Amino acid sequence: MALLNQLEELAQSAAEAAAIREIVPFTFSVAGLDHPHIYGMVQGLLDAGAQLVHIYDRNPDQAHALSAEFQTGKVAAELSEILHSDVDLVATSIVPSERGALGVQVLEHDKHFLSAKAPFTTMAQLHAAEDAVRRSGKKWAVFYSERLAVEAALLADEIVQEGLIGELFQLTGSGPHRLQAQTRPAWFFDPQKNGGILCDIGSHQIEQLLHYARCNEANVLHSKVANYAHPQYGDWQDFGDATLVTNTGISQYFRVDWFTPEGLRVWGDGRTVLHGTNGFVELRKYTDVARSAEGDHLYVVTDREEVYFPAKGKVGTPYFKQLIDDCMLGTEKAMSQEHTFQAAALAIQAQEQAISLIKAGEKQ
Repeated sequence: MALLNQLEELAQSAAEAAAIREIVPFTFSVAGLDHPHIYGMVQGLLDAGAQLVHIYDRNPDQAHALSAEFQTGKVAAELSEILHSDVDLVATSIVPSERGALGVQVLEHDKHFLSAKAPFTTMAQLHAAEDAVRRSGKKWAVFYSERLAVEAALLADEIVQEGLIGELFQLTGSGPHRLQAQTRPAWFFDPQKNGGILCDIGSHQIEQLLHYARCNEANVLHSKVANYAHPQYGDWQDFGDATLVTNTGISQYFRVDWFTPEGLRVWGDGRTVLHGTNGFVELRKYTDVARSAEGDHLYVVTDREEVYFPAKGKVGTPYFKQLIDDCMLGTEKAMSQEHTFQAAALAIQAQEQAISLIKAGEKQ
């Protein structure tokens, strides 16, 4: 049980590091609520001690709904109320194709910016963001929740860095999602607005490669997309996969889809396997099928033993506190700017060069 004891110690150490010991004054507003990811982002900022000031959306009902949910934040009539205020940061989950332009506006008004993924749908948007960061000196952050909000993923990083599975040489990832088409807005099915499946939910997988590999340089070797079962949505894609390799030789294969069956108790059985020269770690992030609807399961195998470790509630998720510190102090604890933009760039590249396998209703 030596390995289990090591995991307990790593989890305890990570939890202590994640604990919020001091609340510093920090204000934020929200502009653009087109994706519900904004609710998790607001909750994270509030839990880290930030104060929500204004909420703006072109649909006022959405702004009022968020204000009612959190019992804080004044609904703004115009975006300009936020841009001309003195808040520290603006958070958004506006339509993905509009996130880049909004972020440039925010930085030009001397504020930090936090976006849901995917932050951009084209390389031109990304380059404009890079220019805005250089000019303003402000942070352009992206909340890649499939690592940053998953305790098992954070503990897996500690396991890799401690060398418990030897040298990391490959990641494999699976990111299935439940579609629930009737709940999705029209922009969701427009690749020009959502960026395509690899740019969108595939970006989580690519960000994980860069983080676990401790590397910001990688190449997309090949990628594929398809619409297997939804002809009514035209060029929209319900499947995608890609293979990447870092400049240090660590490879990744991942697949994403919109085919989570209704029988699963959660929205998706997201998994990541970290392969090392002396073992591997499997993350079952959101469920352990037919065993537990809870998430944060870790299966760890080394050259000495195999263990199961439930990480939920044992590690903590320090991202938002670290982001606040980064904005206030100019540090890069939460995520470096280079890493943030490179994950987005590789996701766009994977999408742009993807081979289209099939459109629904067509024969291969």
